[in-house]
Amino acid sequence: MYINPIVALTVQFGSLLGVAALVAALVNVLKVFGVVKDGTSQYWASGFSLVLFVVMVVLGIFCPDLTAVFVNDIALKIATVLTFVLGFVTTIVAAPFWHNQLSAGSVPIIGKSFTS
Repeated sequence: MYINPIVALTVQFGSLLGVAALVAALVNVLKVFGVVKDGTSQYWASGFSLVLFVVMVVLGIFCPDLTAVFVNDIALKIATVLTFVLGFVTTIVAAPFWHNQLSAGSVPIIGKSFTS
Protein backbone atom coordinates (compact mmCIF):
# COMPACT_ATOMS: atom_id res chain seq x y z
CA MET A 1 0.00 0.00 0.00
CA TYR A 2 1.38 3.36 -1.06
CA ILE A 3 0.95 6.28 1.37
CA ASN A 4 1.24 9.79 0.06
CA PRO A 5 4.41 11.38 1.56
CA ILE A 6 2.47 14.50 2.59
CA VAL A 7 -0.08 12.35 4.47
CA ALA A 8 2.76 10.50 6.18
CA LEU A 9 4.36 13.82 7.17
CA THR A 10 1.01 15.06 8.48
CA VAL A 11 0.72 12.02 10.75
CA GLN A 12 4.30 12.47 11.92
CA PHE A 13 3.80 16.19 12.52
CA GLY A 14 0.77 15.51 14.70
CA SER A 15 2.84 13.33 17.01
CA LEU A 16 5.80 15.68 17.43
CA LEU A 17 5.63 16.97 20.99
CA GLY A 18 8.90 18.87 20.63
CA VAL A 19 7.43 20.96 17.82
CA ALA A 20 4.33 21.65 19.92
CA ALA A 21 6.55 22.70 22.84
CA LEU A 22 8.50 25.00 20.51
CA VAL A 23 5.28 26.64 19.32
CA ALA A 24 4.12 27.17 22.91
CA ALA A 25 7.51 28.58 23.94
CA LEU A 26 7.58 30.99 20.99
CA VAL A 27 4.07 32.23 21.76
CA ASN A 28 4.96 32.72 25.44
CA VAL A 29 8.11 34.66 24.60
CA LEU A 30 6.15 36.89 22.25
CA LYS A 31 3.47 37.40 24.93
CA VAL A 32 6.09 38.60 27.41
CA PHE A 33 7.42 41.13 24.91
CA GLY A 34 3.92 42.36 24.05
CA VAL A 35 3.80 41.13 20.48
CA VAL A 36 1.02 38.62 21.19
CA LYS A 37 -2.00 40.26 22.81
CA ASP A 38 -4.44 38.56 25.17
CA GLY A 39 -6.96 36.43 23.35
CA THR A 40 -4.86 35.98 20.20
CA SER A 41 -2.53 33.18 21.33
CA GLN A 42 -4.47 30.48 19.48
CA TYR A 43 -4.07 32.36 16.19
CA TRP A 44 -0.34 32.76 16.70
CA ALA A 45 0.03 29.10 17.68
CA SER A 46 -1.94 28.02 14.62
CA GLY A 47 0.20 30.23 12.38
CA PHE A 48 3.46 28.89 13.83
CA SER A 49 2.15 25.33 13.49
CA LEU A 50 1.26 25.93 9.85
CA VAL A 51 4.67 27.42 9.09
CA LEU A 52 6.46 24.55 10.83
CA PHE A 53 4.27 22.03 8.99
CA VAL A 54 5.20 23.59 5.65
CA VAL A 55 8.87 23.51 6.65
CA MET A 56 8.53 19.83 7.56
CA VAL A 57 6.87 19.07 4.20
CA VAL A 58 9.61 20.90 2.31
CA LEU A 59 12.31 19.13 4.32
CA GLY A 60 10.55 15.80 3.79
CA ILE A 61 10.49 16.32 0.04
CA PHE A 62 13.95 17.83 -0.49
CA CYS A 63 15.80 16.18 2.41
CA PRO A 64 14.20 12.75 2.89
CA ASP A 65 17.16 11.59 5.01
CA LEU A 66 16.20 14.13 7.67
CA THR A 67 13.83 12.26 9.96
CA ALA A 68 10.92 13.76 11.86
CA VAL A 69 12.36 12.39 15.10
CA PHE A 70 15.57 14.37 14.55
CA VAL A 71 13.61 17.58 13.84
CA ASN A 72 11.44 16.92 16.90
CA ASP A 73 14.50 16.50 19.13
CA ILE A 74 15.98 19.79 17.89
CA ALA A 75 12.66 21.59 18.38
CA LEU A 76 12.37 20.21 21.90
CA LYS A 77 15.87 21.41 22.78
CA ILE A 78 15.15 24.88 21.40
CA ALA A 79 11.86 25.01 23.34
CA THR A 80 13.63 23.96 26.55
CA VAL A 81 16.28 26.65 26.16
CA LEU A 82 13.65 29.30 25.33
CA THR A 83 11.63 28.35 28.40
CA PHE A 84 14.65 28.56 30.71
CA VAL A 85 15.81 31.87 29.22
CA LEU A 86 12.30 33.30 29.54
CA GLY A 87 12.16 32.23 33.19
CA PHE A 88 15.59 33.74 33.82
CA VAL A 89 14.69 37.05 32.16
CA THR A 90 11.38 37.18 34.03
CA THR A 91 13.21 36.65 37.32
CA ILE A 92 15.68 39.43 36.57
CA VAL A 93 12.91 41.84 35.57
CA ALA A 94 10.65 40.93 38.52
CA ALA A 95 13.33 41.02 41.24
CA PRO A 96 13.57 44.84 41.55
CA PHE A 97 9.78 45.13 41.67
CA TRP A 98 9.48 42.64 44.51
CA HIS A 99 12.42 44.15 46.34
CA ASN A 100 10.75 47.58 46.26
CA GLN A 101 7.42 46.11 47.37
CA LEU A 102 8.95 44.25 50.29
CA SER A 103 11.23 47.14 51.27
CA ALA A 104 8.34 49.63 51.30
CA GLY A 105 6.26 47.48 53.63
CA SER A 106 6.85 46.80 57.28
CA VAL A 107 7.89 43.21 56.76
CA PRO A 108 10.52 42.41 59.37
CA ILE A 109 13.52 40.36 58.32
CA ILE A 110 12.77 40.71 54.58
CA GLY A 111 13.98 44.00 53.09
CA LYS A 112 14.31 45.75 56.47
CA SER A 113 17.29 47.95 57.26
CA PHE A 114 18.14 48.37 60.94
CA THR A 115 20.84 50.99 60.37
CA SER A 116 18.66 54.09 60.77
